Amino acid sequence: MEKLLEIAQNPEPFEKGTQEIWLDSDRADLVLKGHFDDSIPGGSKGSDFILETVEFISKIASVENYRKVIDLGCGPGLYSQKLALKGYDVIGVDFNKTSIDYAINEAEKNGLEINYRIEDITDINIDNEFDLALLIYQIYSVFSPEDRRKILGNIHRGLKPGGLVLLDVLSDVSYEKFPQNLMWGLARKDSPFSDRKHLMLHASMKYPDQVSLEKIVLIFGDGEIVNYNYWNQHFSIESFEKEVNDAGFTLEKVYADVNGGDHASDSEFFAAVLKKT
Repeated sequence: MEKLLEIAQNPEPFEKGTQEIWLDSDRADLVLKGHFDDSIPGGSKGSDFILETVEFISKIASVENYRKVIDLGCGPGLYSQKLALKGYDVIGVDFNKTSIDYAINEAEKNGLEINYRIEDITDINIDNEFDLALLIYQIYSVFSPEDRRKILGNIHRGLKPGGLVLLDVLSDVSYEKFPQNLMWGLARKDSPFSDRKHLMLHASMKYPDQVSLEKIVLIFGDGEIVNYNYWNQHFSIESFEKEVNDAGFTLEKVYADVNGGDHASDSEFFAAVLKKT
């Protein structure tokens, strides 16, 4: 009970839960499934959208001039595979072993030479190796300010002079629309988190400085308690540009999404192309 009372308190911004779902072996199947079902938060887009993104990448960063690509947070390699088929030399990085294992198997089945690494993108060691870095599906938004500085520093160090970055983030509009609520109850039989009977507590709340939290607590009959904290930083274009400028990048252009559509001011996210200065 003391542990539950402690977990139920509102955490400090970007404080970790008892477990990160991306590294939780009990939820490995759920994480992998999310990459193939765009109705599950935290995974990938649909196949048509991914194809559009790859076509957009080939327009802004031709394989002739930007051959070496690093796909950060690559998951099961959905973008990496399609870029490799277009002739790009791709390295995919993710810290989820299940996703990387899947990506490696798929590459082998399709005869693709893609170098996949199980690494934490906040601590990756790369140096002047790449023409293009990808950080797709609003991954950047989930990290704390300190970790975002590390990620941008790592990318800056890993890109060749004039190298590009394509990434997307949640907007300040999404912060304004973010619903705050608190729910609890016994999980359904088809709960995606576990087939074991459990009580689930869910809270979503806003913090200052355009930070939001979705907090999920699973309480099992044997006393096990698991807490996931899903943090997100929401950006205005101005706040995002300042952050990337401070890390040594110029903001080349803003798009609606990573498939290159025109940006709209009422969108809940936006994509950007950065250039190493």
